[in-house]
Amino acid sequence: MTNIPLIDFENFDSGEEKERWRISEEVNKAASEVGFMYAKNLGIDQNILQDAFNSSVNFFKQPLSEKTKLSYVQHMNHGYQGIGEQRLDSQFAPDLKEAFTMRDVPLREKFPNMWPSNEFLEIASRAFRECLRGSNIVMEAFSMALDLPINYFRERHKGENVALRYLHYPVSGNDLSPNQLGAGAHTDFGTITLLFQDDVGGLQIKNRAGQWLNAVHIPGTVIVNTADLIATWTNDRYCSSPHRVRAITGDRERYSIAFFVDPDTDVPVSAFDSCVSVEQPEKYPATTAGAYVAQRIAESNEISG
Repeated sequence: MTNIPLIDFENFDSGEEKERWRISEEVNKAASEVGFMYAKNLGIDQNILQDAFNSSVNFFKQPLSEKTKLSYVQHMNHGYQGIGEQRLDSQFAPDLKEAFTMRDVPLREKFPNMWPSNEFLEIASRAFRECLRGSNIVMEAFSMALDLPINYFRERHKGENVALRYLHYPVSGNDLSPNQLGAGAHTDFGTITLLFQDDVGGLQIKNRAGQWLNAVHIPGTVIVNTADLIATWTNDRYCSSPHRVRAITGDRERYSIAFFVDPDTDVPVSAFDSCVSVEQPEKYPATTAGAYVAQRIAESNEISG
């Protein structure tokens, strides 16, 4: 595959069963062959999404001294990380981005002092709910394609390990070394990721032929990619494709919002029976979602050298 497919979900919830199966098969094909898709008409409120982008811009424009008051807490996967504090590809220099990650948005009352403001929290909470609803539509299509109960993924993704992340990629100078990227090449850790990006560009995905493709901004769509644990569940029937963000040059900085849909902590993850055969034996040891994701988060935040 050389292109990222665009899938229209408009009739998935309200359409006839034949139409639902058609969309499910498109999702299955994209997850199997590319690991990425553009999703249209997931029902995510664009006004809520724009409020989240505005809130993100306002946060990152603050002085560093203000942002670091909410520094990242690794065991909670929550808080602010400055430029160079994360290295997603150990072979490259630390990432040229800053981020604010929110793991426990639904449990916000437990952590009243971990938010820039009540307004920031309320906007993030609305965005979280919208994104989780959209994610469940995609995962319902997975359930159909994989011959699973229709609510299989919904019941295992209640939100405790789902993370909303605001990202800012400032413009880099012209003296970049070849091993500097906005975000190093990596695969995501959980089930799926929703990515909302502006029109600055910079996201690239690696296809099965080893080519890096530009994932350009398409208005009215969200990029959805399949991640490590859905690849494990499907015994690599679904891809977990490497992707990266190039260093941002020129005169416009880049903003994006990522929504990482990881299963609840105690959910066991091993290959579905339908994805294992004599010809295709189980490839991965059984694990739990919490153990796997915690290990990957720790590895990505190790900065050395």
